[in-house]
Amino acid sequence: MYKYNKIIFDADNTLFDFDRAEATALVNTLQHFKMPAPDGLIQFYRRMNVAMWQQLDAKRITIAQLKQQRAEQIFEFVGGANTDHQTFSLHYLDELARHQFLLKSVAETLSLLSPHCDMAIITNGLARVQKPRFENSTIQPYFGALVISEEVGMAKPDPEIFAHTCDLMNWSDPKEVMMVGDNYRCDIQGAADFGMRTCWFNLRQQVHNYQDHHHEIHHFGELLGVLKN
Repeated sequence: MYKYNKIIFDADNTLFDFDRAEATALVNTLQHFKMPAPDGLIQFYRRMNVAMWQQLDAKRITIAQLKQQRAEQIFEFVGGANTDHQTFSLHYLDELARHQFLLKSVAETLSLLSPHCDMAIITNGLARVQKPRFENSTIQPYFGALVISEEVGMAKPDPEIFAHTCDLMNWSDPKEVMMVGDNYRCDIQGAADFGMRTCWFNLRQQVHNYQDHHHEIHHFGELLGVLKN
């Protein structure tokens, strides 16, 4: 029925609406500690957080440093804090784990694919967030494996994490596997370098001249058309 029946998905901003979960978790955490949420907070946090994850991907900082420095910059932006960095960071991560917001058409599309496709997830996110969020999500039954970079000690775009996932799923030929994700370097180029087919979820609908992907979608529901072609 489908051209590909072995699919790996990214999690954040591919299946889950991470932007919505992130904003909700941050505001709830600030409220919990009776801290203000000034205008521009979410925009500031997203710019800062993306930059920090890029540093982590480049191995210039550790995950522990990311958590501490992220909290420090939030405290500076809001004008101080009445708690320590670690307590704040852990509460924020637990808030984030509570929110399983799915992007539009994800649940419907996966339910149609599930009877015909074997599916897995690879995420570079944190286990404390991803495991409970996935386990409590309505889409959990559709997947044969959830591979979290923090748990396996390797991260996209490292080819080893794609190989590890294929081994878990008993997939022997990467050319028969399609990777779907929103991060071009980690999801698309990483999978393409490993020999997989790729579908870039261009969620932001950015103008580009990228050429390493085989397919491109702007809305998750468009994946069905890609797989049928």
